[in-house]
Amino acid sequence: MAGLIEKIFQISFKILGFKIDISDFVGTIRNLCNWNSVTKTTIWSLASNIHSIIVPIGLSLLTLFFLLDVTKKVMDYERFSWERMVFTFIRFLIFKMLIENSFELLSSIMSISNNILTQVTGSLASSSSIPDLAVQMGDLVRNAGNIVERGFMGIIILILYIPFMGTLIGVLVQVFLRIGKLILSFAFSPIPIAIGTWEDGQSVCKRFIMSTIALGIEASMIVVATAIYSLALSTLTDAGSISSMVAIMFLNGFLMAMISMTSTMAERWVGA
Repeated sequence: MAGLIEKIFQISFKILGFKIDISDFVGTIRNLCNWNSVTKTTIWSLASNIHSIIVPIGLSLLTLFFLLDVTKKVMDYERFSWERMVFTFIRFLIFKMLIENSFELLSSIMSISNNILTQVTGSLASSSSIPDLAVQMGDLVRNAGNIVERGFMGIIILILYIPFMGTLIGVLVQVFLRIGKLILSFAFSPIPIAIGTWEDGQSVCKRFIMSTIALGIEASMIVVATAIYSLALSTLTDAGSISSMVAIMFLNGFLMAMISMTSTMAERWVGA
């Protein structure tokens, strides 16, 4: 029975270039948060391809907002000055450069964030070992007692298998949602940057840049959440087999709740 339980938790597959290994659940999440891992996947080329299409659209919007801004200043002849016109033209050139290099700009932000992530992961590596979920679930059956108790424990795990996996999938969805945000942010970055050219739309560009920074910070927060999860699993004591199963399900739900709030916390911290 213990071998069967281990097998049903040894789920591993690749999707969109990402390797998903349920038995190494914590390691999988940490890999999904790593910027270098994201850029090596096949789906990341989608962001680059769409970005190259959106850049001309961003430049068109930039020109439109520039002309509107110039017209507004010319119409306001009482406050008109050549200094303001020169400043508007300089801002146009700056934003043009930002739009044309928006992919590289965001990549630089994420590279800095990934350096922070690497340091955080390195500092957490020695604090707790990453548990093998399949082995841990098999041990619940092995340590249950006699053959009847082991069989009973195996049946309980099989009954709770679907809700158990549901919480793990919920965590993976939250982490994949961050990757989806990254792809959309990089692909359509020229548009919010172009809107920032317009005086009334400056806050749009600022919020967009800050939200990208928040995505970078979110990765480190997710890794810390997985470290708490690993530490809790490794220090689970004074519990029988059934109690351990309930405790693990509780920790899975706790991890999903922590990861679901990291996005909101990161955005609040950077003011996005």
